[in-house]
Amino acid sequence: MWLADLIAGIVALLLGIGVLFFSWQLPYKSEYGPGPGFFPLWIGLGIVGCAIAVIVNVFKKREKTEAFFKPRTRMGVRVIIEIVIAFLLTPLIGFSIGLGLFVGATMRTIGKHQWVSCGLTAALTTVGIRFIFGHWLNIPLPTGLVGW
Repeated sequence: MWLADLIAGIVALLLGIGVLFFSWQLPYKSEYGPGPGFFPLWIGLGIVGCAIAVIVNVFKKREKTEAFFKPRTRMGVRVIIEIVIAFLLTPLIGFSIGLGLFVGATMRTIGKHQWVSCGLTAALTTVGIRFIFGHWLNIPLPTGLVGW
C-alpha cells in the first residue's frame, strides 16, 4: 500500500498544481465580489496541501512491504471503471438512463445488494432524474439516442 499511497499523492499533487495553474489565468476578483478564479484557487491550494500531507505520511511509514492493493482498493477501482463506463455511455443512452444504470451497478459493487433491489433502484433513479430535472425544473438533460 506504500507505493499506491505514494502514486496517489503524486497524482493528487499534479492535479492540484494543474488547478492552481488554470485558476491563476482567471480573475480573482470581479466587480461584485469574488471572481471566477477565487474558488478554483482555494480548491487547488487545498488539493496541494492534502497531497503534500499524504506524501509526507508515506515517507514517515517504516514498513514498505505491504501489498499494492488492499481488497477495498479493488472495489474502488471497480467503481471508477463504472464511472468511466457511465460517462462514455451517456451520449448514447442519455443522462437519466446512464445515471440509473450507474446507481444500480454501484449498489451491486459496493453493497452486494440483490439484483432485484439494484434494478428497482436503477429504474426509480432513471424516472426520478427525468421527472425532477426534465419536467419539474425544466433543465434540459442529454437524451442520447434513446431520447431519455
